[in-house]
Amino acid sequence: MNKRIGATLALLSSAALLPAAAPLTAQAADEKKSEELSTIQEMSAEWLSKSYGLDGEEAKRRVKDQDGHAQKAKDIEGDLGDKTAGSFIDQKRGKLVVTVTDEKAVDKVKEKDKNADVRVVKNSASKLNDSKKNAEDKVGDKMAASYVDVERNVVVLTVPKDKAEEAKKQVKDVQGVEVQEVEATIEAQANLYGGQEIQFGRSVCSVGFPATKDGKNVFITAGHCAAGGQAFRRNGQNLGKPVKYNFPGPDMAYSTMENGWNGVGAVDHWNGKAVAVAGSQEAPVGATVCKSGRTTRWTCGVIQAKNVTVRYGKPGGGQDIVRGMTQANVCSEGGDSGGSWIAGNQAQGVTSGGAGYGPNKSCGEKVGRPNVAYFQPLNPILKDYGLKLTTHNGGKGGGDNGGDRNRDNRKGGRY
Repeated sequence: MNKRIGATLALLSSAALLPAAAPLTAQAADEKKSEELSTIQEMSAEWLSKSYGLDGEEAKRRVKDQDGHAQKAKDIEGDLGDKTAGSFIDQKRGKLVVTVTDEKAVDKVKEKDKNADVRVVKNSASKLNDSKKNAEDKVGDKMAASYVDVERNVVVLTVPKDKAEEAKKQVKDVQGVEVQEVEATIEAQANLYGGQEIQFGRSVCSVGFPATKDGKNVFITAGHCAAGGQAFRRNGQNLGKPVKYNFPGPDMAYSTMENGWNGVGAVDHWNGKAVAVAGSQEAPVGATVCKSGRTTRWTCGVIQAKNVTVRYGKPGGGQDIVRGMTQANVCSEGGDSGGSWIAGNQAQGVTSGGAGYGPNKSCGEKVGRPNVAYFQPLNPILKDYGLKLTTHNGGKGGGDNGGDRNRDNRKGGRY
């Protein structure tokens, strides 16, 4: 089956610096109170209700169930090994769905979660990943992006329309591969609460998450935002300098944080409040997720795929290839790069790129088309750089690295 996506895929940063708002004082920043968990759940529930026609109580129940689904999916997949192709949340029914490649594994899943749906599929995760790599090698630079669609148990390659027929011929003998047409080329996008604007040179990006490195304050953002090595500013004030970055390949970086700045374990909701960060438990495919960034601010959707390979076109020609991205149907645009992704109160990652439609490279929902956004998962950043996620009021930090406690209670600083 072939599908078309009429858009330009791009890294989400801006080439021109917009006028900065007046600097916020420490007192003003302190007034941005973190919202309670019930309010965070209501935000996701509202999106679910509108998107799937659910009544308010059912939407809230599904959001509350999401963290439990995530942990069960992780445990079950670990037990099944190569007898699964993964799991996902079916938001139309509010159910966790676990795939298995062996009928005998059905009972094993039910022992772990009697309410889970079990779907017997043809291809295991390892087989699909092998097919994905094989297809990428065959199609080469004609490919825009590639990922495993867990729900349909296939590998999806997105390819520019004028190269789609050739790509189909090249992968016709590769098992479980589908070619989708994209009516554009791929480019990069780039334009202290997570999601707020940071400036460097004449460009802008967004803050991902505050963290610590060996007890010192740092913040996380996208790798392509730090690739030039330029110092970061916020509201005209020095904020920090890149320490390490990885791009292409992954798309991740972290920066120092100048004295006087206070990293808060929360994400800007762009309504005068902030969403508290409690940890970084990874959400499954199908989970609701929200993004905060300086351009499109607070937008939400669902996780569609993981371990996505994306080819971003360079302005002067050539491509930058990033791997391991997560794809979601969330609105994001230039300048959102590096911004925060959060599911409930669990940090998920930082914006890498997305599909821009038309001359203004607008996100899909603004022109009646699909939203396509990619984010770099957070836990690999914490692990690879040895960082500890800053969390709100001593909540458990992310991944295998734990979290810093009561960081938002430190004195002073700009936001």
